[in-house]
Amino acid sequence: MDALAAAALSYDYEEGPQMVHRLDKESSGIILMGRTKDSTSHLQMLFRDMGKSQSRVKVWSDACRGMSQKYWALVIGAPKEKEGLIDAPLTKVLLDEGKTERVILAHISGLELSQKAVTEYRVLGPTINGCSWIELRPLTCRKHQLRVHCAEALGTPIVGDYKYGWFVHKRWKQTRQVDVEPISGKPYKLRRPEGIEFQKGSVLSKVPLLHLHCRELVLPNIAKFLPALDGPLSGHAELESFKPDHLRFVASMPSHMKISWNLMSSYLV
Repeated sequence: MDALAAAALSYDYEEGPQMVHRLDKESSGIILMGRTKDSTSHLQMLFRDMGKSQSRVKVWSDACRGMSQKYWALVIGAPKEKEGLIDAPLTKVLLDEGKTERVILAHISGLELSQKAVTEYRVLGPTINGCSWIELRPLTCRKHQLRVHCAEALGTPIVGDYKYGWFVHKRWKQTRQVDVEPISGKPYKLRRPEGIEFQKGSVLSKVPLLHLHCRELVLPNIAKFLPALDGPLSGHAELESFKPDHLRFVASMPSHMKISWNLMSSYLV
């Protein structure tokens, strides 16, 4: 991805952009690249500390605390609580004689080798077709953090995540889903639209695609603070006040998630 971005987005600059915020291979949403080495360095530090960046420039440190990420995911089942905080360290294990890697919740005996991983979550609506939409806000940035927290900590793997939820998917597809309308209490079942293409990859398809989407990213406006971060201490007060302190990016969902969302949107909050 770095080589592709450098080739396609360099324009007339000597250096190409560099990746700061990546996504899992099959997930969708916002990716972030730094335009210069300086901006990339500060943004990478920001993601490493997840908004807790400490700097000699107070206004930058204050702006960092306003950083946030929000993901939307469709999970199989429903969390026991409508919202909460998952504080569950992660560790990596090697499988198939070291050929593949898997992230798991760290056992209490191996915490010294684990990575701290914290995620806030909120359920967006009732369970329909055996699934629930949830909003995830990672407070740390670990590989496969959201997928493992959903599958192992909440017990609700993300739809389309066969790496961490294969057996749950198999059981879910074999079980006839009959739900109850939240308002009337009457039996409810999703209507299956006509047309194979309409269903492709959605919650109704035989093999759903991964339903994990980086919906929103809020971060400090690096263009405003960079002169102060890289300049002398005396120049801190001379920020371009007309520029906003934060930038907010929102990404629309991919087609397979839009179909699933529209099918269940009557009951989302």
